[in-house]
Amino acid sequence: MSQLRRVKNLVQAGFRPKSPERAQPGTPVSAVTVGKVTAAPMRGLTKFEAGGQQIAVANIDGTYYAVSDICTHLRCSLSEGELEGTTLTCICHGSRFDVRTGDVVRGPAQRPVQVYGVRVQGDDLVVDVPSAT
Repeated sequence: MSQLRRVKNLVQAGFRPKSPERAQPGTPVSAVTVGKVTAAPMRGLTKFEAGGQQIAVANIDGTYYAVSDICTHLRCSLSEGELEGTTLTCICHGSRFDVRTGDVVRGPAQRPVQVYGVRVQGDDLVVDVPSAT
């Protein structure tokens, strides 16, 4: 990973909102179209915004996963990290998360990241984000 990208991300992290807490099962959601499937490269990560949330979408061989783009450790952008299989590594301090569940695979992060339902509708990527209460 580029050291310049890492430093830039660390500086920007101080201005990002806190990573959202995981929504409780049964929380009402709103379907939000975030972009075209072509915007999410195969075996890659793409950052989108939906319902005021920053979301990282991983395309793993045509299966899409969506997690909060904000690392629970120090608020770095997870979409700037590395994706290997279903493991997402944060560019800043190397925390690893499973994009299928949001669970921490390796610290220093201690809290999991929020996961979002994601699906393809036609040519669009649609993400389910918790509805505002």
